[in-house]
Amino acid sequence: MTSLSTKTKTLVGLVVFFGIGILLQVPLTWGHPAYGRFTGTFLVALFAARLRVSLPKLTGSMSVNLPFILLALSELSLAEALLITGVSTLVQCLWSNNQQKPIKVAFNVGVTLMAAQAAWFTMQATPNAGLGLALGALAYLLVNTIPVAAIIVLTESGRLFGTWKQILQLTFPYFVLAAGVAGLAKLAAHAFSWYIPLLILPLMFLVQRSFTLYFQTLREHTGQSGYAMAASAGRN
Repeated sequence: MTSLSTKTKTLVGLVVFFGIGILLQVPLTWGHPAYGRFTGTFLVALFAARLRVSLPKLTGSMSVNLPFILLALSELSLAEALLITGVSTLVQCLWSNNQQKPIKVAFNVGVTLMAAQAAWFTMQATPNAGLGLALGALAYLLVNTIPVAAIIVLTESGRLFGTWKQILQLTFPYFVLAAGVAGLAKLAAHAFSWYIPLLILPLMFLVQRSFTLYFQTLREHTGQSGYAMAASAGRN
């Protein structure tokens, strides 16, 4: 962290600190999980983390594992959902084409865990399941993107709101789609079964291909400038 400013170190340190604190809830609140549902969602989320879309104007990418994270947050325990979120994000970071520094990996995982916990509490506080999923996805979006915009401003340049707005414009359609897919998965079965995430996977593969072609076209028309530390759970 020697090349980073004091403000950047402080922000990264806080994110990692909160991420570790959230992750410590997993062994403390594990309980008796539904192993079939957990294992199915866990394995599919890991595979989906490998399906990535490079974002124009950002040196980061978007993974298609978000519907599985939202589904885990709405259907599984907090400990199970956090484990799926953290491990799938770690796989997403480590399987990147470009070697990522440990500090960036830690920041990405920390931001994603913070977003997942915010989404879970939002869902739990909302009596209607459908509304809870929508508001939970919104909470995930806000907590996921605001720290990323802040780290970009600190390591590059620009204004926080302008940078956050640009990230939001690129990723908001995907967040809406992910919430919709997770919602349809909840409606598809009266009892959440282990195979439901597996049925979603082919759809998310098509989504990944569509976004890839769209962003390639956009990049060809606009050119590509980079931010040094674009990151996190829809992206890394």
